[in-house]
Formats: sequence, C-alpha cells, structure tokens
Amino acid sequence: PYMSPVSTNISTTLDSVPTLFLPGYVGNRYSFGFLLRRLVNRYQANKSMVIYVDGRGKLRVVGQLAQYRPLIQVIFQDKRSRPQQQSKWLLFICQRLADQYGVATINLVGHSMGCITIFWLLTHHQQELPVAISRVVTIAGPFNDSEIARNTRGVEEYPNDSAGPRKRTAIYRALAKRVSAMPKGIKFLNIAGTISSGQQNDGQVSLNSAFSLRYLLRDQIIYYRELVIRGKRATHRLLHENRVVDAHIAKFIWNT
Repeated sequence: PYMSPVSTNISTTLDSVPTLFLPGYVGNRYSFGFLLRRLVNRYQANKSMVIYVDGRGKLRVVGQLAQYRPLIQVIFQDKRSRPQQQSKWLLFICQRLADQYGVATINLVGHSMGCITIFWLLTHHQQELPVAISRVVTIAGPFNDSEIARNTRGVEEYPNDSAGPRKRTAIYRALAKRVSAMPKGIKFLNIAGTISSGQQNDGQVSLNSAFSLRYLLRDQIIYYRELVIRGKRATHRLLHENRVVDAHIAKFIWNT
C-alpha cells in the first residue's frame, strides 16, 4: 500500500512538510491513488504513509514518514461519514502525527467533500490543532452547495457578486460564521473545472460554488489563488487525474 522512499535529496523546509490527501464522498484508496503515484514518479515525492480511520475514529497507520516530500493518504472506512465527523478524525490524525512522529507543520489536499472536511477542521477545531497548516489545495470543493455528498437534480449555480454568493447555503453559512477563527497565514490553491464554455461546472460542482471560497477567505490575510481546468478532463471525477493539476500542486506545495 505504500512505496519506499526513492529520493535522498536534502530537504528544504517545504520538502519536509507532510501532505495529507482527503478523498471525497465514499472515497477509497483509488480516489487519490493515481495522483499520488504520479507525484512519486514525476516529482520525487514519497507515498510514505496510509492512515485508515475506522467508523469509531480508531487509526491504523501503515508505513513510515519519509524525510523528503512525504505524502500521506487518508482513508475513511465509514464511507458515508460527513465532514463534521471526518474533521474530528482528521484532528486525531494531526494529534498522532504531532505526538508520535514529531510533525509540526502539514499541508492538506482535498477533493470534493474532502475540501469541506478540511475547512471544518480549520474553522471548528482550530484551537485544538497541534500542528501548523502551511498550504491547502482544494479540488472541486462544493462550498456553496446545499448537498455536499449527493448529486442534486441539477448543478447548483448561485451567482456570486462583489459581496459573495447571492444565495448562501447552510454549509457556506456555517463556514462563514467561524472563518475569522481560522489560523492565519495559510496559503490556498483552489482548483475547479469547467467541461465547456457553455457549461460552467465540472458536471457536479459549479465554478460559482467552488470559487465562493474566495469570499469566505476575503478578510483573512492570506495567499489565495484560483485555477480553472477546462475541457473533457475537467469533469468532477477526472480533476485529480489531470497532469496540469499535478504540476500546479507540485509547484504550490514544493515550489518546484
């Protein structure tokens, strides 16, 4: 389930920070598996750990933490668990990494519902966090969707204006209420897809919903960048199987 370290490069500070990958709804080991393999093959990263979380929040850690570009795949075994629950488990993972592995700083990468789990951690468990968060990558995050884990009948496209989304869903409001408590200084890369010029969404999440994140973060003094992926390989399920996305993630977290 993990690959042994392939690089003996001397780490810079960025290169030694572990990066955790959180899947979307009903995600499994394949959700980020191919992206992790490409980061190993092309960017000398090390998929050094897989952390399984059972339905009671018990952790099973497979592998050892590499020194250079360590990647950690998180797998929730309760496939229908929600972001509020997952964020508590993610806090347990952070505590384990800090206590047993001496980790002081991490990066987080989420796809779809995993993005909401990350934000729930940052807005609802920030005071308990034993690690600093350096960089966050969100891929197709449904930040202003009314259902974050199920497909609604149509893709929700609530327009954004200068003040933010014109209609604010419950999840957006819950994050907005607590966003001022988020740790300062985190850098964000927010990636979304559009299948065609006539369809401003990835088939499930609209650009408007994904990019409503910019309004959540507006009052935080942080680095925030948006990336739109266009075309056939920009569908919701293919966004993390896209080499352009790989390259942007590598540049963002390791400055390669």
